[in-house]
Amino acid sequence: MSLLIQKRSLKCAVVLICIASCIFVATARAKKTVSYAADRGNTFTLPAPTPFTVGKTIAVPGTLYSIDTSATGDVVYLAGNLPLIISVPHGGMLEPAIPERKGSWGFINKQDDVATIDLACDLVKAIMDRTNGKYPHVVINNISRTKIDQNRGWGEDRNPTGGRGGDAWKDFHERFIGSIAIPEVVKQYNTGLFIDLHGKPDKYGADIIVGYNLTSQDLSNSDKKLNSSKRSYADKSTLRFLSKKLAAEIDFAELLRGATRNHESFGSLLQAGINDINRNYKKKYSVIPRHEQKHPLVNLSGGYNIQVFCGVRHGATDNRYGYTDSRFISGFQLEVCREIRIKNPTLRVDFARKLADAIIAYTDRNLNIKM
Repeated sequence: MSLLIQKRSLKCAVVLICIASCIFVATARAKKTVSYAADRGNTFTLPAPTPFTVGKTIAVPGTLYSIDTSATGDVVYLAGNLPLIISVPHGGMLEPAIPERKGSWGFINKQDDVATIDLACDLVKAIMDRTNGKYPHVVINNISRTKIDQNRGWGEDRNPTGGRGGDAWKDFHERFIGSIAIPEVVKQYNTGLFIDLHGKPDKYGADIIVGYNLTSQDLSNSDKKLNSSKRSYADKSTLRFLSKKLAAEIDFAELLRGATRNHESFGSLLQAGINDINRNYKKKYSVIPRHEQKHPLVNLSGGYNIQVFCGVRHGATDNRYGYTDSRFISGFQLEVCREIRIKNPTLRVDFARKLADAIIAYTDRNLNIKM
């Protein structure tokens, strides 16, 4: 009798564990649909998307749009009126009926950059506070990376090329960024800044990495070698056209990772703000590359988006949008550690404010545009 009771108890325990596991999985999957910021007091709340008809709709700054011929909300665009474009390719967690990306031989990264949409919303609010309510252009992918990688090319790494997935790729790259945001910025300001916002793991290189399409091996070179035209490091970087425009005032290496007054590198500007956060939170967050950290051993150089939208010379890609020395987009891929993005919403908001300060200072000092 005792053995029978034990068996029944064990069976009940197994059933309870299975039920608990199902509840946990369901809860976890439900949480994956939450993609916008929760700390509403200090952030920008994305409104419901308005249908956008390509070739007909005139974008109104501050309005969120979704292409009317695609699935609503897969890719959304916040129309802006500043010389700043922010893209969030890996922040989405929706899992619609799109085939999962599966690799046959090579590794395919399916890791979502959790809370990068939240960080983008915090950044929008911080920029609005500093520009009398003006908006950056923001393009957000809401689909999980298991289905589509919006920092890869058409069909690359098993990206979909048809159906809902193909529409989402075109909405993100060709329709919203390539056909609307970039032309609007160039038309209004001649030049602008593009930031591809990503998340990185903690304890993998620096806490914040600014990627210019240059590898750690590239960055290991001396300033003299980086400035040499033999290997054309400037041309393959996302500062290609900006460095040409400023050539009489500052050399490429200094623009990339220096602290020359009124032409500081983005890393050096951001680190100045991060130092305040370090003091307030008793942390040691670090940004690379910058004047104090010119030669990082670990670097994330960036991918498809900055190569295409910043006019770099990279393999078969070479200035796809026909930029000139006076009309162009420069930028970088920005990798932010998980701790800043997720651990403390107040920390994330404070970081977004320092990031906004660095963006505004950089745009003023290097693009000669006051936001």
